[in-house]
Amino acid sequence: MKRSLVRYLSLLSVLLVLAGCQNPSEQKETTTVEDLTEASSMVESTTNVEAETIEVSIEILVDGEAIKPADSFEVEAGSKLLAVMKDHYDIEEKDGFVQSIEGHQQDEAANKWWLFDVNGEMAEVGAAELSLNEGDTITWKLATLE
Repeated sequence: MKRSLVRYLSLLSVLLVLAGCQNPSEQKETTTVEDLTEASSMVESTTNVEAETIEVSIEILVDGEAIKPADSFEVEAGSKLLAVMKDHYDIEEKDGFVQSIEGHQQDEAANKWWLFDVNGEMAEVGAAELSLNEGDTITWKLATLE
């Protein structure tokens, strides 16, 4: 019995020495309910950020005449023109190119095509690539190319 007591005390001493040598950075960190609540709030605040909206104006001309008054729309910043057109007008498109707006079809035989200006300047990209900015004025024209 004396021998087993000595073994027990020796084993206990070794365990105490090992426990005392543990690096404090290796100690397990506990997570509290408050920590989880704070983390949840941080995730919510980053996912519930409302998208910035901008105002744009769109006018549609056929042979130089407006087919209806210019419309103003609030859209998400960076929206593509083609997506906005699809949301607000009856259009037909093929491969990202507008073929018809509100029933007015372009006519290849008559050399009449849908083109658009952005803020008075002919667009340098197609409607599918054009990202809209605050205050943009888009003018669609169905006109004969010369």
